Amino acid sequence: MKKYVYPAIFIEDEEGVAVSFPDIIGGVTDGKDFDEAMYMAKDLLRLMLTHVPGQCGTPATPEEMKKLFPHDKIVEVEVTI
Repeated sequence: MKKYVYPAIFIEDEEGVAVSFPDIIGGVTDGKDFDEAMYMAKDLLRLMLTHVPGQCGTPATPEEMKKLFPHDKIVEVEVTI
């Protein structure tokens, strides 16, 4: 088993929480609240790494993400495969 950690942007609004992985092509999901969005983000990350690893780039560091997206909530999403 190997642990993977990818930074994701979590954006909350009145309709729920949108999640995007800038380092993964097509890495977008959402949830009705933060907990559901995190569950969906982990599920998406696991799916992408397992089935289409060519769409998963090298994950940026938290510092790089904060420079690129200074006003967004950056959360590291971790899965073990």
